Amino acid sequence: MGFLKKLVIGLVLLVACVYAVGLSLPREHKVSSRIQLTAPRDSVWTVLRNFGDYPKWHPDFKSSVKGERRDGHEVWVQDVGGMTMSVEFLEIQPPSLLVTEIITDEKSQWGGVWTYDVAANGTGTEVTITEEGWVKSPFFRVMMKVMGTHSTMDGVLKHLGARFGEQVSPEHLKDGAKTE
Repeated sequence: MGFLKKLVIGLVLLVACVYAVGLSLPREHKVSSRIQLTAPRDSVWTVLRNFGDYPKWHPDFKSSVKGERRDGHEVWVQDVGGMTMSVEFLEIQPPSLLVTEIITDEKSQWGGVWTYDVAANGTGTEVTITEEGWVKSPFFRVMMKVMGTHSTMDGVLKHLGARFGEQVSPEHLKDGAKTE
């Protein structure tokens, strides 16, 4: 058997294995990440709430502009890491709760809801982001597992900390409890 034929068979087997692993991973997930900041809650809320300024403090955001309202809700169209997505604000309770959802359709490969909890505590502000998401493609499920289910939330939280001049390490939570 020639080298090229072996290579093709090996690649087909690798793709089949990755697909099989992806099928074994759940389509839906719910995870949370949390940080502590010394900044006051109102200041943190203002930064989180202003989606238009995200490109100023988070380098993955290339743009974030207001879109057309949807069902009476505010919508932001964002270019993040080369992907364009529309995010709808489902619930806003200043200065402590913001619930957003990625607007999807039948062609979408992933989506979900992010809940931002902003709580004042004795030393500043605790920020928790909870993602209730789904990933359609088994290949993308494997990619998410390899990159880490918390990676996108952690990136936002780390850049939020840097926005306030703080270096933070997000804690990973599952069902309200810290995980390893």
